[in-house]
Amino acid sequence: MRAAHVFISMPVGGAEDIVLSLASAGVPGVEILPVCLRELGVAGAEASEAGVPVQLLRAARSRRFSLLGVWRLSRWLRERRIDVVHSHVYNAHVYAVLAARLAGLPAVMHHHKTFNRERRRRWFTLRMLSKITAAQITLSEQTRDDIILALKVPREITHVMANTVDTRVFAPVKNRAALRESLGLDAQGQIVGGIASLSSQKNHSATVRMMTGLKKALPACRGLIFGEGMMRPTLESEIAAAGVGDVLKLVGNKRPIAPWLQSLDVLLLPSTWEGQPMVLLQGMACGVPIVASRIEGNVAALGAEHPGLFDLNDDADYLRKVQLCLTDGEFRGRLMAYQNEQWARQARMEDYIEALRRLYEGLCNPGAKAAT
Repeated sequence: MRAAHVFISMPVGGAEDIVLSLASAGVPGVEILPVCLRELGVAGAEASEAGVPVQLLRAARSRRFSLLGVWRLSRWLRERRIDVVHSHVYNAHVYAVLAARLAGLPAVMHHHKTFNRERRRRWFTLRMLSKITAAQITLSEQTRDDIILALKVPREITHVMANTVDTRVFAPVKNRAALRESLGLDAQGQIVGGIASLSSQKNHSATVRMMTGLKKALPACRGLIFGEGMMRPTLESEIAAAGVGDVLKLVGNKRPIAPWLQSLDVLLLPSTWEGQPMVLLQGMACGVPIVASRIEGNVAALGAEHPGLFDLNDDADYLRKVQLCLTDGEFRGRLMAYQNEQWARQARMEDYIEALRRLYEGLCNPGAKAAT
């Protein structure tokens, strides 16, 4: 069985990491074929260089929708003898679902975010696509209920599959000092860091403000923000204005990200909105203490009682939680005990692979039992 996983491009992101892990680890009886419709992106190019084939099919050359692009994708699906089509982001859904319909194949729409109730213009398109979609995957029961209500999706074609990470890559490091030295970092100093695109949603401005207070309390502590995006000039200005350029650096995209994550004393995620952020699962897998905003997506990953959650609009709470992680052994121990328990309850990659295999079998062979 062959499954095409459709993206417009594959930048650094959670959905991309999952699909590339699936393509690398393998799904029994299923060949995973990632395909990008405009450009490979950072993650796609990296995977290709590492020997994980990612197809570049220039079917969506611009931001304007192309019917010719749908036809090109459908022809590629037939030529490659694809059995099921799986898409992961809104623009890719449009091309993938229509092309799958044209090719006579089942389509899967995968929702990697909590349902955005404000983007009503997309509701109509997604609702129309849902009429010809064989299955839809969400990260939580809440999002499942949301799309059933908003998109008029029959419950029987919806499936909850929580995100997971590849523990062959993301795991606690045995010698962090040596790892840091290999990365050119201070082997013994305290380092906090955020890993997310430089966009307004990720709320890195809160980290700039937090580092202002942390610099006064712990002058030797350093902060790193990994990622790229349109907010870079704004953040550079904010860092300069706050006078924290000596302790907080925008270091861009780093690939692979696992060693950089493993090098941190505290992982930061002050986002205003998330789905079920992969970076939090990766942080838990690496045994790194996490401080994150108390929003739906972060709570879904970490649990409502995680000691490192802070109120979104409370800068003092953010600073206090980070400082406690760095200076209070009892707090850090309590946080890690809770976090490790939460991680132990997370689905593992092998469970995810099995659920996906059963879903595909159910779509391609209606007599088989699909994942629920």
